[in-house]
Amino acid sequence: MQTLETFTTGRHTLLLCPQQCDALDIDLPSLQWLQSDYWLSQAHAKANSGRGQAILIEKPAPMVLRQYCRGGLVRHFAERRFIFSGLSNTRPYCELTLLNRMYEAGLPVPRGLAGRVSRYGVSYEASILMERIPDSQEVHEYLLSAPLSAEMWLQVGQLIRQLHDRQIYHHDLNIHNIMLDKNAKLWLIDFDKCAEKTGQTWKENNLLRLQRSLHKERDKCPGYHFADENWQQLLAGYQQAQ
Repeated sequence: MQTLETFTTGRHTLLLCPQQCDALDIDLPSLQWLQSDYWLSQAHAKANSGRGQAILIEKPAPMVLRQYCRGGLVRHFAERRFIFSGLSNTRPYCELTLLNRMYEAGLPVPRGLAGRVSRYGVSYEASILMERIPDSQEVHEYLLSAPLSAEMWLQVGQLIRQLHDRQIYHHDLNIHNIMLDKNAKLWLIDFDKCAEKTGQTWKENNLLRLQRSLHKERDKCPGYHFADENWQQLLAGYQQAQ
């Protein structure tokens, strides 16, 4: 199991994954690599839309920088601040550790590269730098213009089963967080607030969350390529033991 290396300067602590950086053939990220302003001044990076304003980076490697933000009503009072209760409990530490564990287990997830934890008294702000899956798009985006084959729906179900068989709970399992690359390979992304979880009962609710997201997008988007039979195909894939 790869361990995170930590370096603290003033209020900032860098969390680094040297082996994953080596695999991407990049230098160990510096503090400025974990700050949005640095990349927004570069020609080879751009801000994505949405909460947290992810930064999509092209060079020195395809990467994504994401600032951690709160959801719900509390975001109006402290959008980027979280209570600090130890470095190992911070959002980037937990997400990087989980990503490393899943990647080493052969699950189709991006490599975690680095994180930043910046202390402000009893609170902290944070960001995470990850590999970006090249030549990929959300399955949601694909469904806006074309249907998935029955075989691909089976593979979506098998992908989720892989995750659940390893007792990985995806906190936000929705159709936006499943990616499809140019080689028709499926990937899972966005593991903030996700964790290994014991038991079985939560798995059905996790699947239902994905189903709700598909119904929501179908209701919003005329011509959305999702039918009830596709959900049955997904479930058939999920039921296939690996």
